[in-house]
Amino acid sequence: MTRVTITFLFAALVLGIFAVAHAADQYPLRPVRLVVAFAPGGVADVVGRLVAGALQPRLHQSVIVENKPVGDGQVGMGEVVRAAPDGYALLVGGFGGQIIPPLMNDDFPFDVRNDLVKIALTAEFGNVLVVNNNLPVHSVADLVAYLKARPGAVNFGSSGLATSDRLAAEMFMLDTGTKIVDVPYKGGGMALSDMMVGTTQVMFPQLPAVLGLVTSGQVHALAVTSRQRLSQLPEVPTLDESGLPGFHVSSWNELFGPRGLPDNVRNILSDALVDAISNEPELREKMKQLGVEPIGKGHTEAEAFFNEELVRWKKVIDQTGIKLEH
Repeated sequence: MTRVTITFLFAALVLGIFAVAHAADQYPLRPVRLVVAFAPGGVADVVGRLVAGALQPRLHQSVIVENKPVGDGQVGMGEVVRAAPDGYALLVGGFGGQIIPPLMNDDFPFDVRNDLVKIALTAEFGNVLVVNNNLPVHSVADLVAYLKARPGAVNFGSSGLATSDRLAAEMFMLDTGTKIVDVPYKGGGMALSDMMVGTTQVMFPQLPAVLGLVTSGQVHALAVTSRQRLSQLPEVPTLDESGLPGFHVSSWNELFGPRGLPDNVRNILSDALVDAISNEPELREKMKQLGVEPIGKGHTEAEAFFNEELVRWKKVIDQTGIKLEH
């Protein structure tokens, strides 16, 4: 290789690095794609669209939501993991997509701790312990006594194996020494419908899915799984208050980017979301009406929270022995 060729290649490399850095400094120069790895209409999708609406005026670019509801969320995640780390392909995900499946599947194809950059923690939503209206219980203590007198005779519906409602039920059985039989569904809607007619009797659905049914009296709420009472159901106690100290299950959403995302791009996105969630009363109210608690924490807090959740739920899953079927 001649000296001229080496010089040319070196110059091209320097110019390429300069071009990437310059593009990052000018971010965003074109529309941003926001991947939601679940179907339209679900909590992840609704939060994703609220995130897109919050980012768009702050980035001065279109933010386009794309739903990729195949492969249990792995297809959508894979698109972002393998995308160019330039901030134009982002992922809305969280508890049910990036924490639980990797811990339940020894062959999970991604290293979620390192393959995804944590940009911002956007929202949190607790689960609600609800029972069929014909079940003769009016409190958590009543339910525990009822279950202990009938081990294995009561069913609970779950919206899937790697879900917060299933894990909440498993934790409840561990903490109370009771046995409830899991009836798995391929989504929360049918599970709730069957519980209302009595096919199952107990469920731990996410608040956004069950809020309307609780307020309309179609199901009876005994407790919430969050650390504090929920503003949408202020009269419903927490499980901690109901005799299960330390019981806490909440789903949540974060915004992620691919490994290698430039710090300044991450900071632009993080600052934009924190500003929107902290300072836009209309956005906060929309979230609360959906049963979602607005959080709005930046990348440092988002990463620390993500890592804490991985450690916490690994202990739970190791204890229960739940694994995803291949």
